Amino acid sequence: MNEATMSMSGRIVVGGNGSCAEDSFKISASAPICNGSGSVSLNAKPNYRPSISSKNGVSHNIDADSLVGLSNISDYDVTVNKSAELAGQDCDVSLGIQNIKSGQAGSLRISTNHDKLGDVTVTLAQAGSKVDGDTQGADRASVKVNLTDVLKVNDVTASVEYDVPSQNATVDLGYTNGDVNLGVKSVVNVNSQKATHKATVNYSGIEGVGVKAEVDQDVNGKLSVTKDKYELRVPFSKDGGVNPDDVQLRMTWSQDL
Repeated sequence: MNEATMSMSGRIVVGGNGSCAEDSFKISASAPICNGSGSVSLNAKPNYRPSISSKNGVSHNIDADSLVGLSNISDYDVTVNKSAELAGQDCDVSLGIQNIKSGQAGSLRISTNHDKLGDVTVTLAQAGSKVDGDTQGADRASVKVNLTDVLKVNDVTASVEYDVPSQNATVDLGYTNGDVNLGVKSVVNVNSQKATHKATVNYSGIEGVGVKAEVDQDVNGKLSVTKDKYELRVPFSKDGGVNPDDVQLRMTWSQDL
């Protein structure tokens, strides 16, 4: 356990509506297991996030009574990662349990590289669990195949994924040309034939600055500009344009303990 690490991290969001809040805060501990072939991590989420608002008068929760919430952990997440050989394939296995205190939701992800198919990922997740940082709105049992190595087309990435419970098929395509990356993601329900689409454009031509725009089939989306730990996020819609109240300045932070 001498190689264990511990840190705390969060995200401060300043809104165009006059609010400022810590919308994400956690204390994390991680340690290697099984002679270094795996790791286990614990995320604890304190039951307190400071906030202040200047809309309709100044209000805040930065006082002694509220600060007591730092000593009360509202929930825990545990994740175990391990390399293993399954059915003759070298695999990376990730087992997660989220919201242990308020209502458990688990996830299991197995990733491997197949000689003919390329990278293959199997995901089993309960509603409420987190996969790639996204909370699952429904149970998920999906298989994803990365076709980039199979296609062997310069500067083009591609993947397909099928989720059994929802019957959704997802196609993800990407193309890079110099400092510009274009992406198109389509989700089609094979039962109803209903589809949703999202296009993204990333520009990295300014040193140290990231620019990203994404828009869906209804011309709703957001523009993001990032620099180091800061992000300016501007949502927009076809009918409403840009609402100044929805504009956010985000700052992520972390501190080793």
